[in-house]
Amino acid sequence: MDFIVRTSGQLGPVIRQFRKQKGWSQMELGRRIGLSQERISTIENHPERVTFDQLLTILMAVDAEIAIAPRGTSQDVPSAKGSW
Repeated sequence: MDFIVRTSGQLGPVIRQFRKQKGWSQMELGRRIGLSQERISTIENHPERVTFDQLLTILMAVDAEIAIAPRGTSQDVPSAKGSW
């Protein structure tokens, strides 16, 4: 499933959904990528605080990727906090 993320507030729920699809706790994801459970929680709840390198590492771990494209038709994003 593809998600359109246009704000940092939309990123956390997407990361959380991919992690849960793997059946992983925050602790398990953190263990796999060398971050603490607390850091994973912060990233999911305050994604504006994630570094780009950490984001790419998390996405690689959960078998997801970033695709940058011109805006098109919107799709639902879990817990979206507003739109453009």
